[in-house]
Amino acid sequence: MKKDKKKRPKKFYSPEFKVQAIELAEEIGPKQAAEKLGIKSLQSIMSWIRYSKKIDEDADFRELEDTKAEIKKLRKQAIEDNFHAILRDATAFFCQDQPK
Repeated sequence: MKKDKKKRPKKFYSPEFKVQAIELAEEIGPKQAAEKLGIKSLQSIMSWIRYSKKIDEDADFRELEDTKAEIKKLRKQAIEDNFHAILRDATAFFCQDQPK
């Protein structure tokens, strides 16, 4: 019979933290850096290192990542703009029934 494993929420690390972790890993090694920073998975820090190297070495990959970031930013802005338009229209709709 399988034991029910409780899923832990995925831990989020800021980009600044990842940069510092990569720099520390270059100085003292990935395993020691992960232990020192309290990163439970050595695979996490290793993937950050691989990603960082790929960004530094591959201009096409860097451009693709920049494009992805821009698309994400534009989508977020479109959602916010749409939300504000809906809120404005709803406010106008509900205010028109108010007695004067």
